[in-house]
Amino acid sequence: ISKRVKPMGKPIHLMEVFCSSDSSLTKQVQQLGGHAIRFGLAQGDLQTVEGRKDLLTALCRHCPKHVWLSPRCGPWSCWSNFNQNRSLQMWDKVHSDRLEMLVQVALCLVLSRIQVRNSRHVHWEQPKGSLMLRLPYVQEIFQYMLMAQPDLCNAGNLRDPINQKPIRKGLNIATTSQQ
Repeated sequence: ISKRVKPMGKPIHLMEVFCSSDSSLTKQVQQLGGHAIRFGLAQGDLQTVEGRKDLLTALCRHCPKHVWLSPRCGPWSCWSNFNQNRSLQMWDKVHSDRLEMLVQVALCLVLSRIQVRNSRHVHWEQPKGSLMLRLPYVQEIFQYMLMAQPDLCNAGNLRDPINQKPIRKGLNIATTSQQ
C-alpha cells in the first residue's frame, strides 16, 4: 500500500484508530485548530482485510504525526479474567474472544512499527488491569515505547452522577512520546 499510495497535503496531527464516531480526542485536537481524523467502525471494520486496507491507505495518505490506538479491551479486561474462572464455558468464551481479537493486537503492532519507522509517534491505550499489553508478542513495543499511567478521575474529571465523588479509572498508555 505504501508503494502505491502517496502522501496528500500536509501531514495531519492525529489519527485515532478503534475509536467511536464522536471520540473526544479528535474533537479536542480539532477545537485547538489541529487536523485530526478518526478510523473507527464508521470508517471500516478492522476485523476484515478490506477495513485494514482502508486504514493503511489513510495512514499512508495522511502521514499522521500521532496515531492513537484504542483496541477493544473486553477480552483482556479484569472482568474477563474474573469471568473465565467461573466455569469451563466462560473460559472457552473468553479465550475464543481473545483469539478473535488478536487481529487487533497484530494491527496495533504493525501501526506502531510503521509510525516508529517513519519517526512519528504512536500511543496505545488500554485500561489498567488489561492483559493485552502483557502478551508475549507485544513486548517488542517496550523497546521503543514508554508507559504512562494516568488516572481519569483526575485527567477526565470522571464523577459518580449521584454522589459526585471521583470515579477512579486507571489507564495504561504505551507511547513513543516523552511529552
